[in-house]
Amino acid sequence: MKIVSAVDLFLQHLVDEEKSDKTVKAYGMCMNHFVAWIGSSWDEITELEDVTQTVVRDFKSFLESKVDAKTKRQLAPTTVNHYLIALRSFLLFARGRGVVFKSDPVAAIKLKVIANQNETKWLTNEEIAKISHVIELLKHAGEKRKALYKAIFAILVNCGLRVAEVADLKVSDVLLDSGLLIVRSGKGKKYRHVPLGVKTRAIIQAWLDHHNGHSPHLFYSQRDPKMTARAIQHMMGRLSRLSKIPFTVHQLRHTFAKRVANESGQIEVVATVLGHANIQTTRRYIEPSIHEIRKVVEGVEFE
Repeated sequence: MKIVSAVDLFLQHLVDEEKSDKTVKAYGMCMNHFVAWIGSSWDEITELEDVTQTVVRDFKSFLESKVDAKTKRQLAPTTVNHYLIALRSFLLFARGRGVVFKSDPVAAIKLKVIANQNETKWLTNEEIAKISHVIELLKHAGEKRKALYKAIFAILVNCGLRVAEVADLKVSDVLLDSGLLIVRSGKGKKYRHVPLGVKTRAIIQAWLDHHNGHSPHLFYSQRDPKMTARAIQHMMGRLSRLSKIPFTVHQLRHTFAKRVANESGQIEVVATVLGHANIQTTRRYIEPSIHEIRKVVEGVEFE
């Protein structure tokens, strides 16, 4: 099978499996890079069956030495891993479709070990309270603007949604009477229910009281009927600066996951509410930080 043809089939398979547009686009970019690289470095290889462990190791070496055009730095280990994960998924797909490799290239894919650089991956109750207080003090923001900030922040930290999922929410996805959010992914055919606490329901209702009623989306801007994920990130960035608490939108999701894990003690509950298909992904969200480990160790050391 021609490599290019196999890539086309693989990407169509992702679409058929209702993977999100973001996933299909990311995997497509990775595979296009692989096709371009193999065409220049191994131009004698056009058939997928001829991709060997040596080729895969060579591709990894290429990625590790590649310089990003924007940052002028070598690719980060996480970026290299993204390419390798996409390649592994592609090769496994091909093998499942009957492609017989001369040597198993999947066996040569070894992800780079990434050191945990974030000492703390989630926020404390005190930090959450301080950020909420900052919203109340926003300058040049009327009640509607404050209600918008409160609703977005509450859904991020109390429901653990991904930023893209927040942007995709529609008014019809908010079931206040039932205390549920319908969170859709991909093309909207896959969804999960996320419970809404009493306080979060009240915050969302306060925003709905200001909603213009014209946009089907829960969050919108002055110009667009749907607020973008980038706009939400910008809003949270402003709260981070004003509160002087460094945090990312994704850390709010980590914070929610950690709180659910502490409350339930069941990683399966966390995985379900976060929408994780692989429980190992969930495990990374709630593994102890170095700060927590240090606290435990100091608590058991002898005088």
